[in-house]
Amino acid sequence: MIAEVIVDVAAATVDRPFDYEVPDLWRDLVVPGMRVEVPFGPRALLGIVVAVKDETDLARIKPIVRVLDETPTYTEELLQLSSYLSETTLCYQATALLAMLPAALKVSYDKLILAENPRLIHWNQKKISQFPSEVQQQILVAAQNGDIRLQPIVKEKKTSKTDKRIRLLDSTIELSKQATKQILLREYLMARPEVLWSEVMHELDLTVSILNSLEKKGVITVETIDVNRNPYEHLVQDIFVPSTLTTHQQDAVDAITASEETSTFLLHGVTGSGKTEVYLESIHTMLQRGRQAILLVPEISLTPMMVKRFKRRFGDRVAVLHSGLSLGEKYDEWRKISHGEVDVVVGARSAIFAPLTNIGVIILDEEHETTYKQEENPRYHTRDVATWRAAYHKCPVVLGSATPILETYARSQKGVYRYLPLKERFGGELPPVEIIDMRKELERSNRTPFSLPLVEGIKQRIERGEQTVLLLNRRGYTTFVLCRDCGETLQCPHCAVNLTYHQHQDCLKCHYCGFEAAMPKTCPSCESKKIRQFGTGTQKIEEELAHLIPEAKIIRMDQDTTSRKGAHEKLLNAFERGEGNILLGTQMIAKGLDFPNVTLVGVIAADATLGIPDFRASERTFQLITQVSGRAGRGALAGQSIIQTYNPDHYVIQTAKRHDYEAFYQREMQLRKLGGHPPFWFLGLVTISAAHPLEAQAEAEAIAGELRHLESDDLIVNGPLEAPLARLKNMYRYQVILKHKGQEEVREALRAMLALRIKQKVQVTVDLNPFVFM
Repeated sequence: MIAEVIVDVAAATVDRPFDYEVPDLWRDLVVPGMRVEVPFGPRALLGIVVAVKDETDLARIKPIVRVLDETPTYTEELLQLSSYLSETTLCYQATALLAMLPAALKVSYDKLILAENPRLIHWNQKKISQFPSEVQQQILVAAQNGDIRLQPIVKEKKTSKTDKRIRLLDSTIELSKQATKQILLREYLMARPEVLWSEVMHELDLTVSILNSLEKKGVITVETIDVNRNPYEHLVQDIFVPSTLTTHQQDAVDAITASEETSTFLLHGVTGSGKTEVYLESIHTMLQRGRQAILLVPEISLTPMMVKRFKRRFGDRVAVLHSGLSLGEKYDEWRKISHGEVDVVVGARSAIFAPLTNIGVIILDEEHETTYKQEENPRYHTRDVATWRAAYHKCPVVLGSATPILETYARSQKGVYRYLPLKERFGGELPPVEIIDMRKELERSNRTPFSLPLVEGIKQRIERGEQTVLLLNRRGYTTFVLCRDCGETLQCPHCAVNLTYHQHQDCLKCHYCGFEAAMPKTCPSCESKKIRQFGTGTQKIEEELAHLIPEAKIIRMDQDTTSRKGAHEKLLNAFERGEGNILLGTQMIAKGLDFPNVTLVGVIAADATLGIPDFRASERTFQLITQVSGRAGRGALAGQSIIQTYNPDHYVIQTAKRHDYEAFYQREMQLRKLGGHPPFWFLGLVTISAAHPLEAQAEAEAIAGELRHLESDDLIVNGPLEAPLARLKNMYRYQVILKHKGQEEVREALRAMLALRIKQKVQVTVDLNPFVFM
């Protein structure tokens, strides 16, 4: 029996299945989709079985070392999906396969030391990773000299949580009167014939020695069992009460659930129009038919609120997958899905790979969010993977948003997607939006980031016991540090960006590579003491707001305050309980959050993102303002939004003020057509990176020259151009941008270009659907 195996090597020369012999021991077990350990040259590697056959054309093949799974990790569908991803994103199939796994099912590689020399026996049977780097160097030298051998090993990361199940076996066995704890446990078990050790250990103040003693005496039996961790066990507090759908909501549910073939729907509903109720009812209908569902959300901060609603509706049949869970929690959730114990999966982008086998509907909430695009290999868009899986299962895909991306809305207008509008806000009108011209505030000598109407509005809400949401899409304390004598700005030594000052740690940080440095007392260039911070971040806004409104209780949400596990949920719960009357944050607070006591939304520097060198900058600004404005007035109380800007007449600001998506769409489409941007053209981005700028430039010019031979009316090559972020993590970067009408031809040309650059030290990456051009 022969297994065709994809090995865990990201290289073009090995991007194909390799034949391995299946030893007799594994013949009845090995099937496609299983993870195995295989020898590959001098190494031991993870492999994924993609097919089995009876014979091979090769004269000699190596045997599989061991099988890592008792049941297949990958379904047949996911194996086929990996081929699709490899083909459409130009990645290796091994990369695509590993992207589908939770981190717990990935492996790490190590080496076991085999030392017979008495002098080195203290290293024997130990892993090289156990030692500090200087000792590892000694071990490698000893291996080169032949004094020891290093045996490659594959280590799994998954960790199951276990507990002990205790059963009373014989209550008549006599115990010493002095063994009071043993007697206590026996009596406890006489009332409860079976308990878990975790339940009684603290309750009865017992140690494991008590357990072992009773087991040796034959009083009890102890069995070690796997236990699933439930990170959201505490969320479900109230009982689900079904709501009555509006006519438009019911029409949307009927259209989605009536579809018996693959179809894509755009659920275009203004903020607060009840899109989530449509999701819940559509999934409920599919579950009644014996089907399953995937619901995706763009931000980890939205997950607790969405999970709470879904757990309340569907109970324990819901699994959660996102990066905020621990390694073990993710593994347990994935295992529940794989074993068929759940019907609904809720999660962020990677949850699209959940190993469900009978999907009835796939939903992308807030489909316009850029987080649905994977920026590392494989560079897929979740929408495309959802469409592929929906075609496999013959089920609908629902794209929900108040501000859909232009490409999605254009397809709905052309009939490619089915259009489902929800134009009315559930229970009231959209909040009025007031535009504040910050230039006039400066004329009034107001130098703070807060306009007078915004400050007065916040104070009124505090007096009335209501809450406010403030958005500034920039974390940190200040945006840059500058010397007033020589004009030097402090930049990251590894990236071509200014360092951001963070006051709480009194340090400078790079938000691209993570570099940190202490805030200098003098200018590193001229040694002047006139070194100052400029610009405004969320930390500085928090400080200034507390000075202006001392009675304010501020909860700040940005990457700095939410980096720890469970921080999103903790902060949002505190705000929901009224422990804060102002929620200040970056774009993570702009969507999906539903707090009925929020009656004021303020956007500070609403036009800050308009100057980003990206043709989607206007669209993202409109989406951000519209989404965050919709957080106000979602309960019985009326809401209001205040938008602060230095560019009040810009069409983005004016259309966002009126909540007029159609007007924005028409204006933006005219500009897109003139500029030759999507949805009128497809885009491709080739990024060239090298340690030396001249090497990057030369390679970029060579690539542009090769591709320029293909230019036609349907293919335009722009570049090479220096990337907007010209240096990142010590690598100099150039770009070549393709505009084209036919994806398959361009894909083949780029695949051929990459094939010629397998072993070069210059890095070349391709994104056939770029969302980030920095």
